[in-house]
Amino acid sequence: MPKMPILKSIGGDFTLQSSKGYDVSLSDYQDKVVMLFFGYTNCPNICPTTIAHISQMIKTLTPEQRKRVQVLFISIDTDYDTPEHLNKYLEYFDPSFIGLVDEREKIDHAAKLYHAEYSKLANEKVTTEFKKLSVDDEQQEEKGYLYSHSAKIFVIDTQSRVRGFFYVGTPINDMKEQVTSLF
Repeated sequence: MPKMPILKSIGGDFTLQSSKGYDVSLSDYQDKVVMLFFGYTNCPNICPTTIAHISQMIKTLTPEQRKRVQVLFISIDTDYDTPEHLNKYLEYFDPSFIGLVDEREKIDHAAKLYHAEYSKLANEKVTTEFKKLSVDDEQQEEKGYLYSHSAKIFVIDTQSRVRGFFYVGTPINDMKEQVTSLF
């Protein structure tokens, strides 16, 4: 498999609140390969599928290899996702995954660095395990919403350079081979 290229016009450092209770900067992980994904916990399909796919790949790594990889999930839903909620959500997939959320301007800055596009769509009725919408009482009904967002898993090497991206369809063995080649 060819080596992952260095993508020069994308990426950069940022600092956001983490699901672990402290601020996190990308530069905190210069000793690790970072897999970075933008999404939100109420996403009905792309996000849980993508995080599960990353989790499956992480499970194929040896304990030593796992120590050299960090998964960061940046929430684009600053209205709903809190650090505590992100932590609970990500623990379903892997307790080592770190969620990041902060004020809208900081999320927009990180998304711009990575050319990760997203936009909030008109309010829609949405039901996920994490946010049940009431349909019994029109007065009590919460508004749900969807985001349109990119589904790239950014791969960042130990020198904080973006080396490429994966998608849900990327074979797990290919992901593993590419990530471990960056150690």
